[in-house]
Formats: sequence, structure tokens, C-alpha cells
Amino acid sequence: MQVGIIGRTGAGKSSILNALFRLTPICNGRILVDGFDVAKVAVRDLRGHFAVVPQSPFLFDGSLRENLDPFGITTDIRIWEALEKCHMKAEIESIGGLDIHVKESGGSFSVGQRQLLCLARAILKSSKVLCLDECTANVDNQTAFLLQNTISAECKGMTVLTIAHRISTVMKMDNILVLDQGKLVEEGNPEVLMNDNRSRFSRFAKASV
Repeated sequence: MQVGIIGRTGAGKSSILNALFRLTPICNGRILVDGFDVAKVAVRDLRGHFAVVPQSPFLFDGSLRENLDPFGITTDIRIWEALEKCHMKAEIESIGGLDIHVKESGGSFSVGQRQLLCLARAILKSSKVLCLDECTANVDNQTAFLLQNTISAECKGMTVLTIAHRISTVMKMDNILVLDQGKLVEEGNPEVLMNDNRSRFSRFAKASV
């Protein structure tokens, strides 16, 4: 299931992820994941079931292997498979392989490459829920296309929550949520809503052109 979350700046899109990861307290209501109230689950256990690719991708000081598999629980074969799925295998092979040293913030890689590496890390985590926080906002169209195609092909069986500013990013989603001033004002299939001139999503899309 792939769900897109859209809305203007300040609509509350990122607040949903902050609440889901318990980075901010939930003042009213509940968030249920598979019937479990996230507020009653230990934070470490909760976050262990989620993977995230943020708008500003983060890599830490250490080897690339350590960045992709911080707890050393997978094999190099699986790491290379994840890199291939994310279109980064050839690039990593050309610069020295998994033992190359990555500087803090990953300055030796472009923003798009860091996003693809974070996606590879998320795939290796095999989480039930993948959260994408405007991960195509600061990349070129080609990288955005690679990210979207990889997510569609490799994240089947996962719940994917995508916060997006590009309308094209959510058009292939199963469902979208439209937020306004912290409230859910519309939801449905993106193609159906796009073809409805009365829908908020349709108006939002036209205003974004």
C-alpha cells in the first residue's frame, strides 16, 4: 500500500511523521499501526519497525558498509543487491567498494546519490513501513525518477508513506491524503481526484503548475 501525503507548507505533513516516530507528543487522538497504539510501544521498538528516507539524507563518519548496515546484521551480498536495486552499485564499485570512508554528512556524494544510499539502507532494514519525507524535493528529475521507480519495484509488501511536493510523485500511489491547516480535508485515488475539478487535489495540482 502506497499513500501520498500532500498539502501546502505548514499544512501538517511532516507533523504526521514526527508523531508517528514519537518525536513530538500526540496531544489528541491515537495512531494505530496494525492495531497497536504507537504511544504504548517502546520508542526503540517502534522506530525499529520503520525506515525513513528524509529530505536531507544523512550519512555518518565511517565506512559505507557501516552506513548501510549500522548493526552488522546482513551480508555483503545483500548490501550489493540493495545498491544495485538503487542504481548505485556501479558508482560504489568505481570508487573502492563497501570499505570506502564516508565523511560525516556524506559530502563526497551528491544529494541525489545520498538519497539513493539512504533508500538502499531502508531496503536492507526490511521494515514494514517506509516513510519518505519529501525525498525528491532537492534532486533533479532523473534522480527523482530513479527513486520513484525503485520504490515502486522494491517496496512491494510494505506500507509506504510519501510526503511530497511534486504532484508527479504521488500520481501512482494507491491513495492520497490532502492536508490543510493540520486537518485531513480529502482522501482518495489520485487519478480519480485529479479528474474531479471540484476536488482540492485537482485545484492544488493546477495551482502548482
